[in-house]
Amino acid sequence: MAKPKACSACGVPTLISGIFNWNDNGTISISYSPGARMVFYESGNIDNVFRGVEKLIGLPIEHIVMERKRRDTRRFMERVFSKEIETLSSILGEEKVDKVSSIDPSRRKEVLELGETVNARATGIGMVYGYGHIRFSELWELWDTFPWRTQIIRNPYSVIFFCADMLATVEAFEQRDMRVKYEMVADDVCLLSVHPGEHPIGLRERLKKRRYSFKGGDISYERCPSCGVPLSVARCTWSLEEGTIIDPDTGRRMAFFDPSAMDAVFDDLEEELGESVPEAIVEAQRLYGKASMSMENWRRSGYDFKSWAAMRGLGNITAFKAHEKHLTLTLENPSMDLAMVGMAQALYELAWGAESSKCEWHHNDHGDLVIDIRL
Repeated sequence: MAKPKACSACGVPTLISGIFNWNDNGTISISYSPGARMVFYESGNIDNVFRGVEKLIGLPIEHIVMERKRRDTRRFMERVFSKEIETLSSILGEEKVDKVSSIDPSRRKEVLELGETVNARATGIGMVYGYGHIRFSELWELWDTFPWRTQIIRNPYSVIFFCADMLATVEAFEQRDMRVKYEMVADDVCLLSVHPGEHPIGLRERLKKRRYSFKGGDISYERCPSCGVPLSVARCTWSLEEGTIIDPDTGRRMAFFDPSAMDAVFDDLEEELGESVPEAIVEAQRLYGKASMSMENWRRSGYDFKSWAAMRGLGNITAFKAHEKHLTLTLENPSMDLAMVGMAQALYELAWGAESSKCEWHHNDHGDLVIDIRL
């Protein structure tokens, strides 16, 4: 696999600087899809928050999370690999096959090369985004079963999200619905495989994608003079071989991903199960936040938190008042709202050494997220 190109000045991969834009309104947008957004967020939060929610509500949600993430990733892959998908479809026609030996012998090599191209490029994108060390499985040596249907990843950014990413990539390439299963075969090593199958029927009409509306902002960034990436992002350490990104200020791992999958899942759970779900989500984030960040000094200014949120694409903090017993803040252009509430609660408790607090939140008439925390 070729090493991704990087900025000669700051070292950030050009896959990041050429696609993502850090805007003055606290969002990270995508150059080819301005209405979409990304976040650059602590990846350890993802599975821990989902597992925490499962524990608090007493119901599994993994399949719901995977289904929402799968839809978004499949659309992305169909856009990126449209030519390869069209070529494979022209070779296979209407026939749905599962083995290389079922393909016209004169086209088998071409199919394998197509599969390897898509797999390698998708893997390269994932490793630049911080998804982990992704590698081909031994099926590429065994030859007959479609080898791109099995993959191995070490230290995944999120087992749940990566399963959905791989599932969607194979679905996009073969233009077939698939199911995925995974197994942890060693510490932080996951073996994934997909096979043809229907999606959960009960979820077909659910999990509507959240649409974001954006306000202008007043945020400015110190940027790399060459590629324009904020220097706070450029300071992070990319290990392209391992597929990890580390924030040097916290030592925690970061990753780029679409927040709408998390938002849609949480919106759907609230609609299905009621008002107790948002409280469970906030509490899961608060508990994980305090456990993972307990050694840091969070008694900082509102400007520090404004920069913290903007770098991550979480929105624009336009009001921030903090006292020993009371914190209020307003966030314009919010994403991952409930995770943000739980994180704010955790940080405030850590700043003042509190065991617990009372937290309320709502969206005002302008769509801004307003958070109120009292010790």
